[in-house]
Amino acid sequence: MSKLTYKRFTPSGIKKGKDLTNSSRLLISVAEEYGVKWKIINGTQIVILNYNGKEEAYYHQVPSTTTAIAIYCDNKKITRNLLKQAGVSVANGYAINKSHDKKYLLDIFEDLKKPLVVKPSDGTWGENITIGVSTYEEYSQAVELALSYSTRKNSGVIIEEMFLGEEYRILLTKEKVIGVLKRIPANVTGNGKDNIKKLIATKNKEELRSSNGVNKSHLKIIINEKLKKYLADQNLDTDAILKKGQRVFLKKVSNVSQGGDAIDFTDLVHSSVKEIALKAIRAIPGLSFAGLDFMSTDITKEQTKDSYIIVEINASPGFDIHDFPYEGKNRHATREFLFLIFPELRHDLSQIN
Repeated sequence: MSKLTYKRFTPSGIKKGKDLTNSSRLLISVAEEYGVKWKIINGTQIVILNYNGKEEAYYHQVPSTTTAIAIYCDNKKITRNLLKQAGVSVANGYAINKSHDKKYLLDIFEDLKKPLVVKPSDGTWGENITIGVSTYEEYSQAVELALSYSTRKNSGVIIEEMFLGEEYRILLTKEKVIGVLKRIPANVTGNGKDNIKKLIATKNKEELRSSNGVNKSHLKIIINEKLKKYLADQNLDTDAILKKGQRVFLKKVSNVSQGGDAIDFTDLVHSSVKEIALKAIRAIPGLSFAGLDFMSTDITKEQTKDSYIIVEINASPGFDIHDFPYEGKNRHATREFLFLIFPELRHDLSQIN
């Protein structure tokens, strides 16, 4: 299916607006396959689905089964508090906003064990996040960057102690874990002849990558100043030629939106991981579908309170990466989203098959 766009009202009539996300586009495609009708309400980003006369809606990847309270809980500060009270491990940290003075910021810096992670309280796509913060100068710059993410009055910054472990994305409903992906930062592997710039260009030609995220599950790697600085920290630049088999990471953050790779790990995780994930989503009132950012020292072993943390919970997760991972099985997350809002569809399909 080609990319789809929302419609907007203008003085000269209805015009094309923002593109639908790749997950939403896939959902419409699967809906058509299963006989589910759809329409987009003009002037909104709401999609109405109709199955045998029953209507349900979703907004981006937020289904109608998720409540407004759950969206309110999408704020990282609120989520952390709910998870802590539910007995789920989260990083030690604090939330601040623009009203806090320098002394309070200094008190936080001195109280927390370094290195730190500094991120917007309502950020997405791994933007304006700084990790590995050790000095007060780095800390001040990271706070300023995170605060600049949003102009909303209630937006702020989360400052946390950095947890050392591997990063994963867990997609789930309140009833089941759909898929688990290991997230690897943007990287290239040397062939002994091409420089890093050419290796990036070659990787960006892969079938599952695009530049805007509206028709592919992974995004291309963008060469920018942050990438160049990270290479410089490794005594490299984009002209460096890597040895055959030598892997170099290009970003600190692991987000697929920053050019990272998503590797399916669903069959490898310990059963305790799924138990923790279900406990976490059930701790958020009204949340029916979510993506959990999970870190663990070893996800294949039984988890203890010190061996993992939940970084954050996304109430509108992209699920295309679970259907089209960089490596691994298709977990049919799109179909599971449809089954969530139309449980009768699962039953009807089982009768046919």
